[in-house]
Amino acid sequence: MKLPRYWAKGSAGKVMEDFACWGWSDISVEEAQERGEQRAASVAKIIRSGLRPDHYLYGDRPMREKIIEEWKREDATTYAAVTLNAYGCQILNTASVMFVDVDLPMIPAWDTIKYKLAGILGNKDPSPRERQESEALAKIEEMIRMDRQCGIRAYRTAAGLRYLFTHAHADPTAESTLRAMEELGADPLYIRLCKIQECFRARLNPKPWRCGIKPLRITYPWEDETAEQSALHWIATHEKKARDYATCSLISQFGSKTMDTEIARVVEFHDSATKAESGLTLA
Repeated sequence: MKLPRYWAKGSAGKVMEDFACWGWSDISVEEAQERGEQRAASVAKIIRSGLRPDHYLYGDRPMREKIIEEWKREDATTYAAVTLNAYGCQILNTASVMFVDVDLPMIPAWDTIKYKLAGILGNKDPSPRERQESEALAKIEEMIRMDRQCGIRAYRTAAGLRYLFTHAHADPTAESTLRAMEELGADPLYIRLCKIQECFRARLNPKPWRCGIKPLRITYPWEDETAEQSALHWIATHEKKARDYATCSLISQFGSKTMDTEIARVVEFHDSATKAESGLTLA
């Protein structure tokens, strides 16, 4: 997993003194600073040549997130970590426990109105969202039919579905994994992020705007103690506002229920943190 502990800005020098890039390191702030300066110099060179630096700026860098908690194996490698993302939500990052988030298409307002009118007239057909979910879950059921050892927990989210594979570990950078996520309908940006970060990611608490507050606007690493205190105050407010909401709700465990201790710990933690069996409103 790419979860650097240290971050620092490096500038491109006197010629482009206002231009800077973030550098990262697992060793020290000094190494992060050096890498930031190397990145800034490289990007400055690209800009001077008249090219766009999009790939360099965004194609290879890990997420700049605060590490809240880490779980390590006996060999000291990290297999899971909780981080704070850019807009203030906690994210569960896993090295090999596979999460797949699938956003379902928005239901047109007219379709919803027609369904409600039909219900008044006695229609008992599934709702448009229920039909979407059934079509998506059919892909999971097909996977189970193809491999009886396969086990997948399916959850409902505010925007769609989340799948958690429980029977085996997966490599987030492997082509077979990326194809499976694509076939299940995962967002292409999520697939790309998993590959770059070398881990799977699952949001644990509600998005702030869904529970009545604005996103966190203070970037990590905190600029100074004042910024840190402001960020901590925002986090406390978010936690308070989020108490009445769940991030996802468990639909069912499909296929095998067998899982190793590492996956079992991830499942237990995820379901508790997201309030997956609380019955609360999704956000």
